[in-house]
Amino acid sequence: MKKSNKRVFAAMFLLHFFLPLGAQHRVWTMDDCMRYAVEHNFDVQAGEIEYSNLRSDYKSSIASFFPTFNASVGADYNFGRSIDPATNTYDNLKTFNNSYGVSSSWTLFSGGRIINSFREARMRMRQQMHNLQNIKDETALAVMEAYVNLQYYRALSKITAAKLDESRRLLEKSLRMKELGLNSALEVSQARAQYADDDHVHTVTTGEMQTAMLSLKNAMNYPLSDTLVLPEPVAVAPTSALSGGIGEVDTILDFASRNNPVMLQAQFNVDASRYAVRQARGAFIPTISLQAGLSDYYYRHFGSRNENFREQMNGNFGQYVGVSMSIPLFNGLSRNNTLKRARNAESSARSDYQRALYELDIQIRQAVADYDNLVKECGKMEKKTESDSVAYHLAGRKYEEGLMSFTDMQQAYNTWYESQAELVRVSLMLEVKRRLLEYYRTNMLILG
Repeated sequence: MKKSNKRVFAAMFLLHFFLPLGAQHRVWTMDDCMRYAVEHNFDVQAGEIEYSNLRSDYKSSIASFFPTFNASVGADYNFGRSIDPATNTYDNLKTFNNSYGVSSSWTLFSGGRIINSFREARMRMRQQMHNLQNIKDETALAVMEAYVNLQYYRALSKITAAKLDESRRLLEKSLRMKELGLNSALEVSQARAQYADDDHVHTVTTGEMQTAMLSLKNAMNYPLSDTLVLPEPVAVAPTSALSGGIGEVDTILDFASRNNPVMLQAQFNVDASRYAVRQARGAFIPTISLQAGLSDYYYRHFGSRNENFREQMNGNFGQYVGVSMSIPLFNGLSRNNTLKRARNAESSARSDYQRALYELDIQIRQAVADYDNLVKECGKMEKKTESDSVAYHLAGRKYEEGLMSFTDMQQAYNTWYESQAELVRVSLMLEVKRRLLEYYRTNMLILG
């Protein structure tokens, strides 16, 4: 029994300490960061509130098709000279009046304003829905850019750290070679200068990495004091694996023009503006309404004989049904100005749609061109980095054998590390362009 209790205690101990530790060291992928940002972004929350408001407007426009119902109850006490509700003459009696009523009104025809108001509200709601999706996509794209920027500086920091270690090794070797008479004071000073420069570059890169981490947390709306652990920068994939699966420009543009949130938002804005014009035109057409109602009342004269409540309610009960027509004649050019503004808004919406389509075309063509160039550049940088690595190691052997000056060896040394840094940059930019093209091609940005 005691051994069993000890095992339970040990299990609770492990759950209490090691599970939170694992949770604190969660590794955040790019998609995890984008998903978190979308869920916690302030602009997204504001967009969701606006969408909820427009959804309420849409429901109100549906209710406009139905008749309205109202009920009323009134009570008043008159004293002094007042009208007798029974004889409709003046008297000086104290009177208590109690009235009841139910009324209904239904607009039968309004020149299409009700149906077009409903259609406009529906378009505005859909427009905001795609505007909300666009806000989410822009938030995710900003996080992706910040994420890649941080990964670049993380990889670059490792490269500069390795370069600094190599500079330290070369400085120590130069000092030993000088003690053996195989090196001059000039080469030692050059080695010291190279070490100081590499130390400075590594310090600057480390600072840039910390700044990039803050930028990523800010883009995610992530608590700045909490730890954010990212996976190691992904190694460069083979060029052949990255270059396949991307459609032609026209195919991508055709899909994006019909499904991209920006284009859908612009299209629904055009539709909503068209229905607003129809509403404005409807203001020039007469409105026909149907009214119906029930009424009843009870009165009492103080100081005189009165019929009881039931008798009065049966005798005073009334009902009515009517049809009315409202003909607009003149209201100070208000309807004319409203119609003119609605037409201008429709023209502006159509212009915005064409501008959005043109900008989308430019963005897709630029993304395709950048992707194709980066694929070629990445392949060439892989070969160049490999060649520079071979050249550097050969230069190191020649320098140790006294067949190459420190300056020439240093040049090969710097070229190799610069090639590594450029390869990291190109490969990360290639991943960004690939994700961007997949977004235009499939309308999906966050995977998994």
